[in-house]
Amino acid sequence: MLTFASQTKLSLMTNRLFPLLVLILFTIAACNHGTKEAGSAIKNDTTRLAVLTFEKQADSCVDKPVIIDGTVLHLCKHGGKRMFLVDGSDSIRIEVTTGPKIAKFDDALVGSRVRVFGTLREERIDAKYLNEWEAEVKKPEENHAVGVHSGAKGHEDQGVQEKLDQINALRDELKASGKDHLSNFSIEADHFIELK
Repeated sequence: MLTFASQTKLSLMTNRLFPLLVLILFTIAACNHGTKEAGSAIKNDTTRLAVLTFEKQADSCVDKPVIIDGTVLHLCKHGGKRMFLVDGSDSIRIEVTTGPKIAKFDDALVGSRVRVFGTLREERIDAKYLNEWEAEVKKPEENHAVGVHSGAKGHEDQGVQEKLDQINALRDELKASGKDHLSNFSIEADHFIELK
C-alpha cells in the first residue's frame, strides 16, 4: 500500500513526465513527416522523358531534373564526355554529357541500354554563337568543346569545310525559324545505370 507521500511523489512525477513524453512524440512525428515530404518533393519534381518525344517535352524541363532511358549509339572519342541515346532508330539522338560526378563515359557502354538521371540543359544557338564557332573552326588547333555535336557517324572526323557547311546550314535554319535562337537540348548526367 502506497503512503500519502509516495502517492504525491508519483503524481508529481507523472505530471512532469507526461508533457515531456507528449513533446517527444510530437517531435518524432514532425521529423518523420518532414522526411516523407522532402522525398516526395524530389520525386514529384523529376520528369520522365522518352527519346521519341524528347523535343516536344524539352522546353518545359530546362534546368530541371529528368530521367531518360535509351540505347547508347555513340560515345564521342574526344574525352568520352558525351554519349548519344536512341530508341528504335537513330534518327532521334539525345545528347548526354557528363556532370560533375562523372569523369567520362566508358566505351563499353556503346550498344547498352541505360537509364540516365540528370538535368536538362539548353544551349542557345544564335548569330553570335555561330560566329564564334566559325572563328574557332578556322583556327589551326580547334577546340572540340565548341560547336553542335550531333552524334552522327563520323562527325568527329569532319574537316573544316564540313563544319563550315554545318554552321551555314544552322544560319539558314535560324533565319527560316524567325526566332533569335535555335535550341540544342541535352542532359547533364548526375548518374546512370545500365539496364539489363
